[in-house]
Amino acid sequence: MVLTEEEHRPLYSVGQAAEMLETRRRFLHRLDRYGVVQPRRTPGGHRRYSAYEIGRIRRVIELADEGVTLVGIRHIMGLEKRVRELEAQLDAAWDRVFQVEKRPVIPRMRRERIPPL
Repeated sequence: MVLTEEEHRPLYSVGQAAEMLETRRRFLHRLDRYGVVQPRRTPGGHRRYSAYEIGRIRRVIELADEGVTLVGIRHIMGLEKRVRELEAQLDAAWDRVFQVEKRPVIPRMRRERIPPL
């Protein structure tokens, strides 16, 4: 999945994000401190969240509701990211396989086997 520039544009302040997510500002500050979700900063140092980060925070809230600690959530989200990367690599590999199968088959000459010395 390719994200658009609009999804990464930092639009929402801490207060707006907290209201959208029905959570406390303090929770969002804690996510930043633990490195779970790190919003961009304005030149004045204020946090700004993008739509993508809001989605990540929703996932964090789901995991926190299940009793996972913030350190655990950070690890889980890192693993989920790695799984997505590996799935993309696998999809690309399958695309290459299908492209190779579409090529005409050219018979290859066999080499004579040379016995080991």
